[in-house]
This record gives sequence, C-alpha cells and structure tokens, in this order.
Amino acid sequence: MKRLKISLLTISLALMPIISFAQDTKDIQVYWIHEDRVKPNMTDEYEQISKDLVAACKEHNVQETSWLTMSLNDNSYLSITPIENFAEMDKDGFATLSEKMGKEKMKELFQRFNPTYDEHGDYMVYLHKNLSYMPGGISQTIEGQNYRTLYYNYVTPENDANYIAVLKKMKAAFEKNNSKMHYRVYKTGFGVMGSYYMIAVAAENNLANAQIGEENYNLMKDDFDPLLKEMSQYTWKMDEKRGWMREDLGYIPAN
Repeated sequence: MKRLKISLLTISLALMPIISFAQDTKDIQVYWIHEDRVKPNMTDEYEQISKDLVAACKEHNVQETSWLTMSLNDNSYLSITPIENFAEMDKDGFATLSEKMGKEKMKELFQRFNPTYDEHGDYMVYLHKNLSYMPGGISQTIEGQNYRTLYYNYVTPENDANYIAVLKKMKAAFEKNNSKMHYRVYKTGFGVMGSYYMIAVAAENNLANAQIGEENYNLMKDDFDPLLKEMSQYTWKMDEKRGWMREDLGYIPAN
C-alpha cells in the first residue's frame, strides 16, 4: 500500500503541470468522479443514505467539499466534484463533518453504503470547453433541464487528433446553423484504462430530448451526416446512457 501511494503521488506530480497549464487556458475543467454501481434491490436504501449524508453536511455547514450527483439508467451514481489540480485529492473534504458530527458517527454513516454496491471507484474526466457547444456559457447545470443523454465514443491514441479535428468541425456546423441543441464534451483522464470522449446533452425529459434531436437533424442534416460518418472512422466502440441530475443527492455549501 505504501508503494502504491508513492507511485500515485509520483504520477500525480508528473501530471500536475499539465493540469495547471490546461486550467490557465480556461479551456479545460477537471472533475473528480466517484462512481457507485448500486445493486438494483438496494437503490432506495442507497438514495436514503445519500440524503442523510447531504443533510449532515448541511447541518454542520461543511465547506471543504461539494458535489453534483447524476443517476444513470444502468443504476450507477456519479458524484461529480470540480478540482483545480491533483493536490486537492489529498484534502479531507469531510474534516468539518468528522469534527462536528464525531468521527465514529461519520464512519458509521459511510459504512452504511457498503451493502448497497459491490463496485465503486474514482477517476478523472476533463470538460473541454473549446469543443463544447453552449452559446450562453458552459455550465454543468441548466435550469429545468436535469435529464441527460450521454454519448460515449471510444478512441484509440492513434486516432485522437483526427477525432478532435472532427469535433471542431461539428461545433462549427452547430454554430453555423445556430442550433438549439447544446452539448458538452468530456474526455477521460487519470484512473481510466483506455480513453473515450463523452458528449452530454441536456433536456427536460426523454421526450424533449427526442424532439430537439429530430429538430436539430432536420436543421443541419446536410452537415450532420457527413460529420457523423467521418467521426465513426476514428471510434472503435460507441455507447449511450441516459440519466438525471439529482439535486436531492448533491451538496453545494451555503455561502
């Protein structure tokens, strides 16, 4: 375990200049993702524990951490926290909670999660603002649009540059047609074997998502079809997930 910690620290220190440079450009935002793959028969229990954790953080005015939560149709739950660099991973986000709630009570609270899943873990994703299309400003949350469709495009290293070039063409086509469909582009980072680009589209619900998708296709199909074909040349696998941003399971500190 000691060697593992040293190795992770070495990798983190090596990558920190890259992250810092990306942050300076203001084109990339790093997110720390904690994923819980919840057992279907434990969904209600998991959500209640999550709500109890949020309530405890609010009660004790925890300021060291915050997270958004997304629940997906494969019964996984993503806790999403923005970070500036890898050094933030060493911070104790629940120091205040431990102090005010009591170390043993907090431990008991987190241990209640254990029976609700068999797999969980952490990794990083990077929001590429320059590849995303949100004319009104990039945001993870859009009022009244908590539904999400996530398109996963798996790309090998040799095809990465070509795939990015197509994403830039796609954004230009959306801008040219003044599309009402907005999206954000994320790429996997530290903690993920292989790599994929995930394109997130927000809507009010599944029906609204389908409607705006059809409207967008009819608006820009002359540009859209060739770009989709070109994009498929550089992906070796594609996947799609759907879910909801869960405001009741996330925590944002009060000012």
